Amino acid sequence: MRRTAVLASLALAAAACGDDAPSSPDAAPDAALACDVPAPVVAGTPATDALADAPARCGQPAHAWRRDATLGEVVDVGGATEYAADFLRALLDTQGVAPDLTLTYDTAVRRVTYQTQDRGELVDATAFVAYPTVPVDGAPLDVLLLLHGTTGFTDGCGAGSDQLYTLLAAALAATGKVVVAPDYLGLRSDEQATGFPHPYLVGQPTAIAALDAVRAALRLDPAERGGHCATPRVAMIGGSQGGHAALWIDRLAPYYARELELVGGVATVPPMDLIAQTTRALTELVDATGNTIAMLGVASPWYGAALAGALVPPWDTDLPGILADSDCSPDADIEGLTHADVFTSSLLDAAAAGTLADVDPFGCIFAENGLTSTSVPRISEDAAGYGLLVVLSEADTLVHTPIERASYEALCDDGVPLSYLECAGAGHTDGTIWALSEILAFVDARLAGAPFTPTCAVTAPVTCSGTPE
Repeated sequence: MRRTAVLASLALAAAACGDDAPSSPDAAPDAALACDVPAPVVAGTPATDALADAPARCGQPAHAWRRDATLGEVVDVGGATEYAADFLRALLDTQGVAPDLTLTYDTAVRRVTYQTQDRGELVDATAFVAYPTVPVDGAPLDVLLLLHGTTGFTDGCGAGSDQLYTLLAAALAATGKVVVAPDYLGLRSDEQATGFPHPYLVGQPTAIAALDAVRAALRLDPAERGGHCATPRVAMIGGSQGGHAALWIDRLAPYYARELELVGGVATVPPMDLIAQTTRALTELVDATGNTIAMLGVASPWYGAALAGALVPPWDTDLPGILADSDCSPDADIEGLTHADVFTSSLLDAAAAGTLADVDPFGCIFAENGLTSTSVPRISEDAAGYGLLVVLSEADTLVHTPIERASYEALCDDGVPLSYLECAGAGHTDGTIWALSEILAFVDARLAGAPFTPTCAVTAPVTCSGTPE
């Protein structure tokens, strides 16, 4: 989720409390506690091996996914920041956020550095893990994967570097879950260098790093996780870029993390049809035009594509440095520019003709990372309770809602088990907060194994429960 005024207010309130903020110690772990941690299972069937052996796309150098036990291995564990449930509840109440959300347990949040892979090579990434610090009910805790929106494009810009997200993770953990909030590949929050920028809106590396973050959370010593065991049952919530990530996790988990049991989750304001969204951004000067510039600037190098094919000078040489020095601002400054000042005529002409997908390799990059156009088939055999809720915002000026209404129907018709909610009057970041009660109720139903029936019809916008009066 991108920054919102609500979460910013929460962060300011927490900062104002300073050293007086309530806290609680980690639960004293049972010295005899031993948690079952499943070994990583990458591929292993004909259908999954086909992708794992040849995941490269769009002219990218050939490579294969690693399948070894180092995936999710914990490299470093940071200290715990503690929060009392009453303190978190007071912050939420101040902002009128999720008034029916019961925060029962004191919590703590800590950073974890772990091993994942990128294009077949081991690389470190970071995530934050939040957990109750007091006894829950003696049973292992389920995992909630919290996936953030656009926060930047280089190390130091991950969600874990922002108190807004750690507070949200702590609040969700206070409901009795282990919450895993990955920074994503290339957005490390431990002051170390990844060596390349974050491949923004590229599905494979983001989903892989997030799934390995869950593996790392399961591998933590119980004493580093509040004295609790954690189950491999995983629900997910993601907004904007995080919604895109959630749908890619749904797509790739059956290939890459077969030992985990995904139960479903929520994707809010996700860009599902990148070809259509990018075509609009290249034919109209809209908010998404800046995001398109950013995606080209970091996704193209990840695929090995030269920017000169998509961007004109000096953007083709200067953009990577601009993004690296952007102080984690998610927006490229395009004020006063025209499309022709930034993009090549071949890219603009193809967008105008509706043939963007045919432009090699950039059309392939957009198509492969769109859920409606990727060549990676969905192979999940869904349990009766598995489902995904898509939340859109009626007045979204970034992710164009009419495009994603059509995307929703296309994915549902293709067999993705979906349910639909559109918040009336909501802007891009509003829908996630205004629908937070509905989102958390949906997640709890998936974790409880409640039966799920897909609904492929797009329904009219409604007043979501958290809509301001």
